[in-house]
Amino acid sequence: QIHYLHRCFYNQEEFVYFDSYKGKYIPKTEFGKPSADYWNKDKDLIQRKKDEVETCKHNYNIIHSFTADRR
Repeated sequence: QIHYLHRCFYNQEEFVYFDSYKGKYIPKTEFGKPSADYWNKDKDLIQRKKDEVETCKHNYNIIHSFTADRR
């Protein structure tokens, strides 16, 4: 299982992140709460993030099989 995190920073501080285990954006600061609330309401965006997890799984399997064969 792949744990996908999409982390967002402003002024070198993480303020919100997408957690694939929870399937939503999580605010890290008060500044991130409005963004998390807004993005979590966008069902297309949330679905895109979930689709990115599937892309990561696919790419991981390709890379893993290639590197495992080289050992």
